[in-house]
Amino acid sequence: MSKKKKNTSGKNREFQTQRHRPIADKLIKKMNRHMKSKVVDLREIMSCKKNAEELQKTVLTPEELDGLHPAHAIYAYAQNQVSVIAEQLLGLKEMDRFARLISRAEDEYMPSGPPMSPLTLSFFTCWTLFDVCVGLAKETVGTTIIEVGEAFGMHQDLVRVINLMQNSRMGVFRHEGVDKDQIILREFVTDKVCKAICPAGYHGQKGELWYVRVLPPPDRSLEEHVVFITPYLLIDPDEHEWQAYFHRTLPDTVIEERIAAYEHHMKFGPVRNYWAEFVLEAYLNHRPDVIFLTGLPDIPESRPHSRVNSR
Repeated sequence: MSKKKKNTSGKNREFQTQRHRPIADKLIKKMNRHMKSKVVDLREIMSCKKNAEELQKTVLTPEELDGLHPAHAIYAYAQNQVSVIAEQLLGLKEMDRFARLISRAEDEYMPSGPPMSPLTLSFFTCWTLFDVCVGLAKETVGTTIIEVGEAFGMHQDLVRVINLMQNSRMGVFRHEGVDKDQIILREFVTDKVCKAICPAGYHGQKGELWYVRVLPPPDRSLEEHVVFITPYLLIDPDEHEWQAYFHRTLPDTVIEERIAAYEHHMKFGPVRNYWAEFVLEAYLNHRPDVIFLTGLPDIPESRPHSRVNSR
């Protein structure tokens, strides 16, 4: 069978926001009933308003956003708004499954960045909001926010940017040099090349392997992709061993199906905590702008802090 590369430039269907999501549907129905109800609990409304106002104080100010690269500023603003909305929604009983999952993960990983934890807040937040899914519909906090936002008049530009974040995932990239202030990254398996800014400040060197979440340009007027987390630098093993890992992990099939399997694997893993565990156990060292990892996800002996090496 021919393995001729097919066009995969369209959006990956796996991550697209779908309709008929049970959790989002329940929330929308509940909110509609509440809005139509003649009996309004003023204390509840004032409490929600107060909480929302307090949470909005944590959002970046216009002055702070002005100091960022335009592509990063758009995503930073959207991320702040998603965090505020998520904090409100996670208090509802319909979101209990998400709340319990995130609470357990916070207790287990204590995300704050090294030296307390190799899981940075940016990595953990993107993972728990956009990748941690429940049910057959693979609902996430992100898909729920999108559905609820569209139902109740969220600005379409904000919905669009949140969709880009929801459809994003981590990936393994080869550093192919720097063009001015942009890092040239080529992704394993997909072989896609992009030029990205790295707000963390690390530019790296040609030949390095990066484990990062790269977001596409958030607006048509912009060309830059954004490395949205502090880079994880895969210092050992080498590229050959990582390619062997993907050969072991992904199906030997036509390129389009192999890419789809890779994208699913990098977003969801074979189990929910797969990539969080990898980061935790593979941690070696860090600098303020980069975190060093060593080992492979499927070989426990290769990771310094794996359970095998802790016995």
